Amino acid sequence: MTKCILHFQTEEISPTVTIADNSRIVRLYGTCHNIDKAGYIGKTLPDRVERLGAPTSTTAFDFLTISMAVTAADTFFRREDVSDNGWARDFDLHVPVVQPDKWTAARPLLQRILNFLTGDHWQFTFLQNGPPKPNAIGGRLRKKSNLLSVDSVCLYSGGLDSWLGAKNLIANGNNPILVSHSYPQDSQRQNYLYDRLGQPLQRFAFNASPRQSGSSNDTTMRGRSFNFLAMAAVCADAVAELNGLGNVPLYIPENGFIALNAPLTPRRIGSHSTRTAHPNYLSQMQELFSRVGIKAIIENPFWTMTKGEMMVAASLSASDQRYASQTVSCGKWKRKSEQCGRCIPCLIRRASFLKAGIADNTPYTYSIPQNFAEYDGTKKDDLMAVVRAAQPKSKKQRLKNALKSGPLPIDVAERDQWLAVYERGLKELGDFLKSQGI
Repeated sequence: MTKCILHFQTEEISPTVTIADNSRIVRLYGTCHNIDKAGYIGKTLPDRVERLGAPTSTTAFDFLTISMAVTAADTFFRREDVSDNGWARDFDLHVPVVQPDKWTAARPLLQRILNFLTGDHWQFTFLQNGPPKPNAIGGRLRKKSNLLSVDSVCLYSGGLDSWLGAKNLIANGNNPILVSHSYPQDSQRQNYLYDRLGQPLQRFAFNASPRQSGSSNDTTMRGRSFNFLAMAAVCADAVAELNGLGNVPLYIPENGFIALNAPLTPRRIGSHSTRTAHPNYLSQMQELFSRVGIKAIIENPFWTMTKGEMMVAASLSASDQRYASQTVSCGKWKRKSEQCGRCIPCLIRRASFLKAGIADNTPYTYSIPQNFAEYDGTKKDDLMAVVRAAQPKSKKQRLKNALKSGPLPIDVAERDQWLAVYERGLKELGDFLKSQGI
């Protein structure tokens, strides 16, 4: 069991403390330097929440604090170091919150959500005297957001789907606040695309910046979307409180094929099957929001569409088609500041441009014929998985494959729509492979 103890006050952490190999002490919303196996996270986050200029709830800020604890543990404990099987970790988090009784009551659901999302095993102990929510009204003089006319929240990553999602909301007359993880390279791309949305929108961008002494970090980032939704929840509660609204729409723009993210081959069930927009994950998150009183209704407006169908429906102008090539889909692009062109997200992206009949001017590191014919082993693993997945299979086998990423909704009509978008997504990939002579 790996243990992560979160602290709010600096004086609670002694410089001479001895920390076990499988434990970490983490300072919330501040710094904690020069203590071996200690870390800190979210130093400037309270300031950023204050600058929303609207009162969010204690519950939503508690949830943000929990998400910081999750992000710290997910980052500070490498799977290869603390997992018996090299993948699943056992976490025991001690988190100070303002409402420990409320979160203790919701603990079983919270643990199920994170177990499903990350593939780890989570346990929580909620402590008293957690960080209070920032004072968003008044406070120090600084530029603050204007949420008076905001009606919704939209996740905005700088990816193709999120950019199309923001454009779709604007076209439909919505006025969302865009919520982003502002990692340095991501932030540059997000800002570039924001300037080309055609309408100024309010934004909430933040980098949790987890740091630790004496150890290297895990890079799988399976809990990233939990943090993402927590930031969005704070914004939704602020919008609801300021504008006298009930529940505020929280949009997660993600095509249905990648949201389902069914493993393309049996050997890809674990590490390759992220669940950040999976219907089972989002439905459980909505249940948690409703149970604790966070005023957000999670919606994915594109769950019935493939990425290519999103592109077609957007009816992009000539200039927007060029901007679409500046979005990011590749999970490995920061290594060389260029999208690889051969990972699963890149292949789905390339297939979507073909489906929409739009020239894909994205600079990719690898072309498909090169990757398929000239590269061996893991360098063509994703492409070979797509080739196998696109081959004809029975309806029963397709259903079996789709269910491997997690439970689908019980409602038959909704389940059939998920299976249909899965089928069409595979066809898009197959059509792209054929266009490349494969």
